[in-house]
Amino acid sequence: MTALGDDDPDDTPAMAAVCKAYRAARTADATFASVKPPAKQNNSLAAQLDVVAQAVKARVPARVYTVQLGGFDTHAGERGTQQRLLQTFDEAVTGFVAQMAGRNVVLMAYSEFGRRVRANASQGTDHGTAGPVFIAGAPVNRGFYGEQPSLTDLDNGDLKYTTDFRDIYHELLARTVGTDPAPSVGAGRRDLGFLSA
Repeated sequence: MTALGDDDPDDTPAMAAVCKAYRAARTADATFASVKPPAKQNNSLAAQLDVVAQAVKARVPARVYTVQLGGFDTHAGERGTQQRLLQTFDEAVTGFVAQMAGRNVVLMAYSEFGRRVRANASQGTDHGTAGPVFIAGAPVNRGFYGEQPSLTDLDNGDLKYTTDFRDIYHELLARTVGTDPAPSVGAGRRDLGFLSA
């Protein structure tokens, strides 16, 4: 099968593209060969971040990795669920940041929706507008960016956001990925200064 990815002057452009893709897949397979699945863990987020940490250490040529932790859509019984999820998050992120110490790695955690301020009748909260973004890693200037939102000065029951998420993405895209952020977040965005030079 090694001949499958070899160049052939008689190949059509489509076949040449297939051969190039096959060679790229073989390279990726070889690169990921040193990345082993972690031992069974009770913390699914920690297990996912362990794979990312191994890939970073193996110098897998990827600039962005995604992982997820579900269960935050807490319309009922929020207190216990939130405590469990935040403990899971804390353990996983603390371990990952320790593994990545001294490396130029940035972790960003966010949700695609916020929560309402006032609890509903089921001791949960419904979907809201503004929400936090958590960023950690060696290149991160620690601190709180933006203004603390008011719990009483609301917009139809929702928090008023104080930082535009596009400014966060602008800085991440420009400073960590090294790409022009304008096509993704639009022109006129600004860095917030949470990443060191």
